[in-house]
Amino acid sequence: MVQLELTGNLHDLNVLSVFVRLALAMAFGGTIGFERGIRQRAAGLRTHMLLCVGSASTMLVSQYIYASYGVGDPARLSAQVISGIGFLGAGTIIITRRNEIKGLTTAATLWATACMGLAVGVGFYECALIMYILLIFILIFVSVLDNKYLKIPISTALYLEVRRDVGLGDAIQFIHEIGWHVREVKEFPSGREDVLAVRMDLESDQAMRGDVSTMELLREKDGVLRLEM
Repeated sequence: MVQLELTGNLHDLNVLSVFVRLALAMAFGGTIGFERGIRQRAAGLRTHMLLCVGSASTMLVSQYIYASYGVGDPARLSAQVISGIGFLGAGTIIITRRNEIKGLTTAATLWATACMGLAVGVGFYECALIMYILLIFILIFVSVLDNKYLKIPISTALYLEVRRDVGLGDAIQFIHEIGWHVREVKEFPSGREDVLAVRMDLESDQAMRGDVSTMELLREKDGVLRLEM
């Protein structure tokens, strides 16, 4: 049976390498989770930390079993992590009341964080570090590029709840002023007689002028009770 030594090469299975690997997994996963947390996503700091540390420990256990008993497939447990993470990722994906899907990026970061944890756990530090750098780059810098230059929609939709006595007049006028046109309005049951709930399908031939973020100003209009983009 393999005995864990206190010191040794970080690529070997010893107390020092176990500590370093789990600490790296916690730090790497925590950084990714922090980015998701400040964006108010379902899976944040603690979730990503636990996931990365758990994945790393899975690889450590696999290595230990194989080294101690000479049986088992070290890749088997890691394969279960990769397939099983889909259930956790699916929990972060939601379909809004406007039938739009949200949470795909968070689900992807959970899966990538699990893979990064496996790399740390097996002692493949170079791969884990490169993954960590690339994930941070994608989530922070590529996100800015994506939002500023690539996500220039020519159509969008919003869910709006207003007081029925106020109506949609002011809201529609504001939408037109910022460069969007109302293509379709569909009423939904709001559960209250005094509240009008609608989904508006919008389009714009000047998407830069009609930036979706500007639509948030609708919240300040009189009678607007709820707005979902």
